[in-house]
Amino acid sequence: MSKTAIGILGGSFNPPHLGHRALVQHALQRLSLGGMRLLVTPQNPLKDAGAYASLETRLAQTKDMMRGLPSVRVEPEAEIGPVFAVHSIRKIVTRNPGQPLVYVMGADSFSNLHQWYRWRELMHLLPIAIAGRPGFRMKALQSPAARAFSSARVQEARARSLPYRQAPAWCFLEGLARPESSTMIRRQENPSSRAS
Repeated sequence: MSKTAIGILGGSFNPPHLGHRALVQHALQRLSLGGMRLLVTPQNPLKDAGAYASLETRLAQTKDMMRGLPSVRVEPEAEIGPVFAVHSIRKIVTRNPGQPLVYVMGADSFSNLHQWYRWRELMHLLPIAIAGRPGFRMKALQSPAARAFSSARVQEARARSLPYRQAPAWCFLEGLARPESSTMIRRQENPSSRAS
């Protein structure tokens, strides 16, 4: 464990909110990370492209939301999209040989991971930390990804070792009870919107 581990959190951040900030702080603490890279995607392939604020707007808002967290770097996942996480993560892993890395996601994302492009390959690229969210604990723990990689689960008591383990390896982190979601915020701001 000579190098300090770095966490990677990808997403639309459309818009970013206090739940994202809490997730970053939770991951930094629970996994004993030296920093986090937030990748703002131009477009999630599983979401409606028309529901997005501009990438520039979301980058600026995300940087503002993370202000005061010096170990957090916000950057575009790509300039135009859709973007597949497996491609982005493979590039990061390849360009950072020997750097302990961990992919961080919410339980809602992990519960749908089997819908992601080449998700099994993603599981083999680097360890994954899943942060609990209200209403998604059992969905995540009973998801196709959790079942397919049940033998790769790391107990929460050993969470700090996760970034240094060989993938596939994943850990469910309790203790993050934040109800915010970008979808909910967009619907409150524009009740006629049906975007997810």
